[in-house]
Amino acid sequence: MAGKIKLYMFTGSAPSMTARLMLEHKRIDHERVHVMVGPHAFGMLGRGFDTMTVPALKIDGRRVQGTREISRALDELAPQPPLFPRDPQRRHTVEQAERSGEEFQDLVRRLVLCASRRDPSAFSSVYRHPNPLMRPVQRMSRAFVIRLASAGHRATDRAGQEDVAALPARLDQIDAWIEQGLLNGPELNAADFQFAPNLSLLMCVEDLAWLVEERPAARLARRLAPEFPGEIGAVLPPGWLAPLAEASSEAPSGPMGPDEVLRAIGYDEQRIATMLRQGTGAFGHHTHG
Repeated sequence: MAGKIKLYMFTGSAPSMTARLMLEHKRIDHERVHVMVGPHAFGMLGRGFDTMTVPALKIDGRRVQGTREISRALDELAPQPPLFPRDPQRRHTVEQAERSGEEFQDLVRRLVLCASRRDPSAFSSVYRHPNPLMRPVQRMSRAFVIRLASAGHRATDRAGQEDVAALPARLDQIDAWIEQGLLNGPELNAADFQFAPNLSLLMCVEDLAWLVEERPAARLARRLAPEFPGEIGAVLPPGWLAPLAEASSEAPSGPMGPDEVLRAIGYDEQRIATMLRQGTGAFGHHTHG
């Protein structure tokens, strides 16, 4: 099997990490081909793949793209250890969770792109090419790639705000599956590998890491994908985050002032003072220090 399997991927891609982790779980020898985020779209078509998608596998000439397709191809290639249970009902449940993991993947990707539009260095931090000679090229094309990826993945500000609002319910569902033994059990399955890299990437987002870090979901991330490359600073609009702070606050009910919202989210006092002095407008009006 050695030398016959190629994994096309790029650093910072949670789906690519999903594919890599599944290959390693099955102890399948493979060659990793690091493509550059952005230009990879044309490179994949040039290599004979049907779409621009990574991760992609070439298995003795057979081409497979997408994490869900790859998980099934790997179970055919190397049945042990399985990524799907043999019992039909339990397999169906794992497949449903895997599909939900793919949706969660899209959510996290949109949030990373929303953050990258505000701080392009975050994009470079996450998607840094392993070859230092390629990094200057990445920096020169970064602004264009961020715009292109944002359009392709519909990572609008409206979608980003909706994704932030949906995060607690999404994380509650992941925790419930862990409690039920569907995820993070003794025998890992395809859904585990779908969720873990995306949770790990989410914990790189300073604005949102606190939502995950004390949950059972974080233990799944640290078990399978303990170190995700990249750091994404506190750049998301406070107005997106305010509902999360309000929901998690133990303070008496009632409207929170902008300084209280920012403090509950986790901003330090110096940053709060700066933001209030400048006036963010995120709460529907300008504030003054």
